Amino acid sequence: MDEMAEFASSLEAMNGDMIEKLFTIEAVLKQLPQVHIPVRHCFGNNVYVREMTAPKDAIIIGKMHKYKQVNIVVRGDISVLTEDGWKRLKTGDMFESPAGIKRAGYTHEETVWTTICGTDETDITKLDDVLTIGSYQEYLQHKSELIGELPCHS
Repeated sequence: MDEMAEFASSLEAMNGDMIEKLFTIEAVLKQLPQVHIPVRHCFGNNVYVREMTAPKDAIIIGKMHKYKQVNIVVRGDISVLTEDGWKRLKTGDMFESPAGIKRAGYTHEETVWTTICGTDETDITKLDDVLTIGSYQEYLQHKSELIGELPCHS
């Protein structure tokens, strides 16, 4: 069985919702030797662009984002676990990711993936804290805090 099929069947066999499963698998994968994935950063007017280049046959689990973002497969071929199941994405594919989503991917060939986020933060060392969250429970807390900040209209 190839690595992609093994990964998919491991997810199917686990208990819990998909996000819990991904956090569990991520913890296990962090114990294994890691592949170097170069990252480039670029900033515009309240826009942060992050581009990574992942080698062929890599299993990638992304961080959970606090806010909606845009993703572009600049080059490559990758299967990505989305809200609607596994999708095969190739060069030129672009899609929106809602807040609170954690993704997993398997690269069928070297893949360049770009994520575009809205933020005025330009300090690379602070971006993870500003844009991502460490657990689904933290995301739910973050979401409830945002709802509490919304103005009331009557």
